[in-house]
Amino acid sequence: MKKIIVLLVLCFPLMVWAQTDSIQSGMYSWKNPGTEIQKNIFYTTLFEGKVYDMEWVQMSANSVKVTNQKIKQQVAANAEHLLIVKSGTITIGLKDSTWTIGAGSLALLMPGEKYTLQNNGADNCNFYEMKYRSKQPVNLTRANDAGGSLVDNWNNIAFIPNNKGGGRRNFFNRPTAMAKRMEIHVTTLNEGLKSHEPHTHRAEEIVLVIDNKTEMQIADKFYKGAEGSIYYLGSNISHAIKNDGVGTCTYFAIQFE
Repeated sequence: MKKIIVLLVLCFPLMVWAQTDSIQSGMYSWKNPGTEIQKNIFYTTLFEGKVYDMEWVQMSANSVKVTNQKIKQQVAANAEHLLIVKSGTITIGLKDSTWTIGAGSLALLMPGEKYTLQNNGADNCNFYEMKYRSKQPVNLTRANDAGGSLVDNWNNIAFIPNNKGGGRRNFFNRPTAMAKRMEIHVTTLNEGLKSHEPHTHRAEEIVLVIDNKTEMQIADKFYKGAEGSIYYLGSNISHAIKNDGVGTCTYFAIQFE
């Protein structure tokens, strides 16, 4: 009995931490941005809440109208931003550099970072934006040692074939100011294939489908997703994904802890 009590006492803090999660593991979907938050920028929240390692995570759908004006932005001092372009092109100004990037490209922006957005394309630029704040103190030194803010162009990320059919693009695997490890890659699966059998891992994960149909098993439930579907997978939640369409499917996998 004493051993049981000791185990319960030791486990209680972890249980309390996990029970604060308010984003449920499951499937979410892109929605057209409908609220103007700044001139020429519209957004809609897709999901928001607490998870195991983050006291706040928000995933939103965003759209920047065609404009020749640079739109000034700044990340809060206690948060990070991750932008992933869904369609169109956007020019990002960061420090002394600018990048014009298209679908599949991303920007990782550290706390307090100032940057600009400009859409000189033919159509609106749509992008996902993940904002998040860690339960641990901000660690800018760790982030700067790992490279600080970055912009990655899809066209510059090598496609690496694998023996399962398809392949992957590795964006980065590094610490940030908010995460001791954040890893982002894109997987392409051939028709009918699974990426892996159901498994678990310590890190939380977001899977963002950018092409074709998928089926995700989360615990004992199955979800049918397509382009624009987002799966949130909590820490140590069993999951597996397979290509459920005709031809290849492609999706981002974002792990953080």
